Amino acid sequence: MSRNMLSKWSSSEDSLIRVFRNSSWLFSAKGVGAVLSIFYLAILTRSLGVAGFGEFMVIVGAIQVMAAILKLQTWQAVVQFGVPYLLAGQHRAFRKLSVQNFWIELIGGLVACAALWLMLPYGAAQFGWNAPVQQAIMGYGVIVFLSVRSTPTGILRAQDRFGGNAVGDAIIPIVRFAGALILVVTLPSMTGFLIVWGLSEFISFLVMWLMVWRRHDSVHPPGNEAAIAVTPPSRKQFLAFLLYTNLAYLISVIRERLVVVIVGFFVGPAAAGLFRLADQIANSLNRLAEVFARPLFAELSRLFAIGRSRESRILFWRSLRVSAVSGAVIFIGLLLLGENIIALISGPEYLAAYPILLLLGAATIISLAGLGLEPLLQAAGQARNALVARVAGLVTLGALLAVFLPAYGTIGAAWVMLISAILTTIILFISSRAAIRKPQRPLSHSRRS
Repeated sequence: MSRNMLSKWSSSEDSLIRVFRNSSWLFSAKGVGAVLSIFYLAILTRSLGVAGFGEFMVIVGAIQVMAAILKLQTWQAVVQFGVPYLLAGQHRAFRKLSVQNFWIELIGGLVACAALWLMLPYGAAQFGWNAPVQQAIMGYGVIVFLSVRSTPTGILRAQDRFGGNAVGDAIIPIVRFAGALILVVTLPSMTGFLIVWGLSEFISFLVMWLMVWRRHDSVHPPGNEAAIAVTPPSRKQFLAFLLYTNLAYLISVIRERLVVVIVGFFVGPAAAGLFRLADQIANSLNRLAEVFARPLFAELSRLFAIGRSRESRILFWRSLRVSAVSGAVIFIGLLLLGENIIALISGPEYLAAYPILLLLGAATIISLAGLGLEPLLQAAGQARNALVARVAGLVTLGALLAVFLPAYGTIGAAWVMLISAILTTIILFISSRAAIRKPQRPLSHSRRS
């Protein structure tokens, strides 16, 4: 009986089962990361103290915001335009698309390196960083910017090879955990932790490309789909999709990282440390949401590519129910165990982060409840609507921060994050509901003559 169920699980073409099957690979990587991150976060917070941890996270956050602004994320473009190529057996076109996205990502990384070199002296003057810390920041930034990881991620997901993707993702927490252990028995310092964080990004970059080149088999065309030739996207279509998805990604990074940087600059490193600890725990939930959302985007792209309207609608509503129930369960756990989690990980001096954790956790769970909304709009070719929702949330975030941060400090910033999440999710839901009701045709396909 159990063997029969396992066989159905591994071979079923039910859309939601395919999403869960691909998610299981990413859950394995995120599960490893979640366990190990508890340990290396404990080492990091206890070694650097509240203020030192806040300063470290300001550095990491600033680098990641710069990467989001200048180093374009390409994995969604590879999936969106590459899946139809693979379904049609046009492997040469898929390779050409992948190479194009590789160069887009690399050139953006080079621009980001130049920007960091120009801006680093201003950050050093603000926080009083000495020469070794500045060198470590520059080294960490160069590694993050030049590690082309988004393109191989898109290649593996388009080819339905989420196992390879999981291996690359799992490397980062493994290296950080091992590096943090070495530092705690030697001499923990901000410079040392920056070196470890950079090394984890570099090794993950190497492993991701190894996974891409290790095997070249791709998605097999289902049924008679091999008879379909795919019309390449126009330059305008490609650039518009790349622009909208990257702006949406930038906004999510700004919400997650830039607020910490702002708190650090205007309230102080200690406040940034408390805010970031709460944000880190809350965002561990967001990472679990991404585990489900990314295979969901790949599956929705496949259904839209072959024009299966009914299946995409069913998958959308089923995924929405699953994510809403999961979000409610997770928030109850956070409410009951949040204080204990903070004390266990970082010690009693961080307990002031608990109210912040509840607000940021609520914001994250509201986003979790609607995790299928943005992938649906992107897969349906309506990435602009997803961007509009993100921009509305960001404008609200910026306007309210200007009022709440000076008056209420970190707790005010947490309330602003919650309000922004609610508004964004409402707009995404309205847009997604309209998109899913429209009849769908195969995307960018034309019959061979």
